[in-house]
Amino acid sequence: MLNIVFLTKKFFSDYAGCDEIRTKEKRPYVCIYVVVDGVLWAIPLRSHISHEYVIWTDKENGCGIDFSKAVAISKPDEYISSQKPYIRPNEFAVLKKINKYTIVQKMKQYMKAYLNAKNHPEIARNKQLLEFSTLQYFEEYL
Repeated sequence: MLNIVFLTKKFFSDYAGCDEIRTKEKRPYVCIYVVVDGVLWAIPLRSHISHEYVIWTDKENGCGIDFSKAVAISKPDEYISSQKPYIRPNEFAVLKKINKYTIVQKMKQYMKAYLNAKNHPEIARNKQLLEFSTLQYFEEYL
């Protein structure tokens, strides 16, 4: 079973200056957390996704696990909330079929794409990937 969590207000406070880290006070993002190469990552479930770095949970409505907004969790005790998240039934049914290994592999692919984009930031698609990715705030963990 996947680890499904919310991040705490402290996390968002500590990263308040990081514009690509999305915060929603009234409806916080539900995140899936996994360990990749010894680092704990929280990857949000989002809507209105329009890029390829996703595992779809409801493709028709643009909903899925959005790797472009993944964040490293350096202080799990402070940054992972004990509050239980609610997930829409249709998305939960899809999530039950996805295993951690698949998410870890997709996260590794995304990290590799990000690092490759850093080698050629002058290319338009790379510039966009680098600009909108939350990995820019966590490069020390890549």
